[in-house]
Amino acid sequence: MGVVFMVKWIRITPNQYIGFFALGLVFFLLQELPYVIMPLIHMRSNPLMEMQDKSAVLSVLEKIIMISCVVVLLFLVHGDARWFSLGSTKEIVFFSVAMIALVGYFIGWFFYFGGDQSLPLILITLVALPPIYYAFIGLWRGNTVLACLGGFALIIHTLNVWNNLK
Repeated sequence: MGVVFMVKWIRITPNQYIGFFALGLVFFLLQELPYVIMPLIHMRSNPLMEMQDKSAVLSVLEKIIMISCVVVLLFLVHGDARWFSLGSTKEIVFFSVAMIALVGYFIGWFFYFGGDQSLPLILITLVALPPIYYAFIGLWRGNTVLACLGGFALIIHTLNVWNNLK
């Protein structure tokens, strides 16, 4: 029995299925990697982990949208999608932008772990880039729901963290 990278279980629209996209799990874990290594790094301060929510509504909305991005990434599969494809210029561009967002995110964490914890660095690299990453994975995969959720998450996630840290 071979490894299953993507399955389609239930058709919900002519081009969308509830299924499982295993590579999506890898994409999610890559985005979470800094949180895994954070306990291993000694920092004098950690404003992201110490911040208090100033708006219960924004906080709840942010959590719902960010969790929805992950759920949709993993379980909403486009009908004609392959597990990995860079067969068109559009796919190459969207995938490249997603990977550039991920690299920018890792660079931001490098500076954050090194002590640069300025609000612009946090908002641009650690807060804005993950939703952009998800939105462009959605565009690359033909997953319009994920692309839209990523765009909405960009607004809500950035607004909530800015409100909490300002």
